[in-house]
Amino acid sequence: MWEWISENSGLVQASMAAITAVVWMVYLHIIVSGLRRQRRTEILIHLGGARDLSARLLVSNLGFEPIYVLEIMLTVWTASGERMSSVADRTEIARDQHASPREATLQGPLKSGDSVDIGSAQNLLDRARHSSFDALEPDDVREVEVTVAAVTAADSRIAAASRKFTMKVREGGVCIFPQNLTARQIRSSWRRRRIEAQLKALL
Repeated sequence: MWEWISENSGLVQASMAAITAVVWMVYLHIIVSGLRRQRRTEILIHLGGARDLSARLLVSNLGFEPIYVLEIMLTVWTASGERMSSVADRTEIARDQHASPREATLQGPLKSGDSVDIGSAQNLLDRARHSSFDALEPDDVREVEVTVAAVTAADSRIAAASRKFTMKVREGGVCIFPQNLTARQIRSSWRRRRIEAQLKALL
């Protein structure tokens, strides 16, 4: 065997170099994947409590990096079409009832693992009505979509997530149901550009 190795030393060295290169490529892939995972945002939008208009909506940051909530948008679908409005400001609370200016808005930092109650489904509809939907009534709403836009120190682009809910009129009032298990993370470039355009339109 040693004679064969001596006679084919060039082939053995080339094989060992190839194996070493493959091992280092695997390690590099693991390291890069870990870094991407640490920098990737994961925003959760979930429904808590009842399934009527008193249901609470919460936004959680499941990413490793803190985020700054830049805007919360509510898109509403009715028989007359689709409308979108900002619901980041807590218009249901009178200004003189705020303990601090921070309580007037949902914009602000959110650490990893933290969550914030953005209000009930009724609160969001009331904010949308106050903002631009003067004739909006809960019974007329078929679907709503909550979109959270944020920024992070790890990425210069907008980070965002959205979740859509179905509104159904049943005996006793209007009920709200999520259409999917988790929020959809908005990662593609064209969707991020669309979110940025919507944010500029709200300025």
